[in-house]
Amino acid sequence: MKIGLQAWGSEGDIQPFTALAAGLVKAGHSVTLVVTDNIGRDYSELAKRFGYRLISVSNPEMPSAEAADKVWRQIIELGNPIKQAELVMKYGFDPVVEPMYAAAVKLCEENEAVVGHFFVYPLRVAAEKSSVPMATVNIVHNCIPSSWVCPPGIPNLGRWSYGLGWRLVRTMVNRIFLPRVNLLRSREGLSPDKDVMTQTWASDKINLVAVSPQICKAPPDWESRHRICGFLNPPANLMTDDLPDGLDSFLSAGSPPIYMTFGSMLINNQDYLSEVAEIWEQEVRRAGCRAILQLPWGDFPSLSANPDVFLVRRCPYKKVFPRCSMVIHHGGAGTTQSTLLAGRPSIIVAHVSDQFFWGSELEQLGVGGKTLRRKGLTSRQLSNGILRVLGRPEMEERAKSLGKMMSVEGGVATAIQLIEQTFRG
Repeated sequence: MKIGLQAWGSEGDIQPFTALAAGLVKAGHSVTLVVTDNIGRDYSELAKRFGYRLISVSNPEMPSAEAADKVWRQIIELGNPIKQAELVMKYGFDPVVEPMYAAAVKLCEENEAVVGHFFVYPLRVAAEKSSVPMATVNIVHNCIPSSWVCPPGIPNLGRWSYGLGWRLVRTMVNRIFLPRVNLLRSREGLSPDKDVMTQTWASDKINLVAVSPQICKAPPDWESRHRICGFLNPPANLMTDDLPDGLDSFLSAGSPPIYMTFGSMLINNQDYLSEVAEIWEQEVRRAGCRAILQLPWGDFPSLSANPDVFLVRRCPYKKVFPRCSMVIHHGGAGTTQSTLLAGRPSIIVAHVSDQFFWGSELEQLGVGGKTLRRKGLTSRQLSNGILRVLGRPEMEERAKSLGKMMSVEGGVATAIQLIEQTFRG
C-alpha cells in the first residue's frame, strides 16, 4: 500500500512516526512521512537509513532563537496547562497550519491511506474532503474521555466526580481548539466539529493509542475504534546509534549512574542551560552519586572536570538506560516509556501539561518518585527525591518486571497489523 504519515511537535511527538514509517517500509509498504518539527530538527538521515520519503514542512514564521527562548520560558513559567496550550498553538501551530494543510492535501492525493498525529487536524480535513481513509495516533491516553478515568488536571475525588470533570475539561479544550479547527473545516465546505477530544483528535475508523498496555488499560466504555497498540519504539534491528566516545568506559568504571535529561524542554539559551546545569551539579553532590547529564550544547568546565559526571548531547536511550540506576526526566511520552522499557525507576520534573499526567501514572505504577515541577525546582528537592527512590529497592524490582513485559509487546508491529487490517478491509 501507499501510506502517508504526518506529524507535528517536538522530537517526542515525531519519533513514534519515524519508528512507524520504518516499520511500514520493512513490511513492504511505500511510505511518505511529512514532519513539522517545532524547532526545525532534521530527520533526513533516518529517512535515508530506513527507506521512506521525508517531507519537512517548516514554520514560515519561525521566530528567532532569542524570541523562541523567551516564549518557551514563558510557557514553562505559566504552569497553567490551558494557558500553556494556548501559547503553544499561537506560536507553534497556527503559523504553520496553511503549509501543513497544503502538504496534507498532496499526501492524500498520492496515497491510499493516511496516518496522522492526533493534533494535526489539517490532515483530517484533507482526508475527509478527499475520502481517503485515515488513522490517528494518540501518544498519550488522557485525551479519550471515560467515566472510568479521572480527567487530566482534575483532582481525583472518586468516580462520582469524573463526569463533571470531563465536561469541564472538554469545555476548556474546545474553547481553545474548536474555533481553529472549524475555521479550516468551514472554509473547505465541511460541517463543523462539535467536540475536539472525540472528533478532531480521534479517527472514526481507528485511533491508535501508542502507549504500553502495561501502563494503559482500556476502560469498558471506550469505543472499539480506540486500539492500544503499545509504545512505538524502533525495534532493536532498526537502531544503529552508537554510544558517545568514552561513555561505555564511564558506565563500566563504577556504580550505575543516574541519567538526567529534560529532552526537548531545554531552552537553547546559555543562561538557562547554566541554571539547569547548576541544579543538576548540586544535586549530584548532595546525593553523592555518579551521573550522566544530557545538555544540548554549552561550555560547563566544572562539570567536565568532575570524574563522577559524564556529559552527552544525545544518547541512544535503549542502550544506556538499562545500565543506569534511575532516570530524571521531563516526562515526555517517549522518554517515560523508554525508562520503563529499560526497567528503570524515574523522577519526573514536569514542565508542561501531559508531563504531570505521566508523573502521576508512574507514581501509581510504583515505579516513580514524587513528581516535581520545573517551575521553582531546587537541587534539594531533586536530591531528596533521588535518595527516596534509591532507598526503595521494591521500586526498582517493579520497574524491572514492567520492563520485561514491555520488551515483548512490539508496538510498531501491532500498529502495522491494525493499520493493514483496517485499510485493506
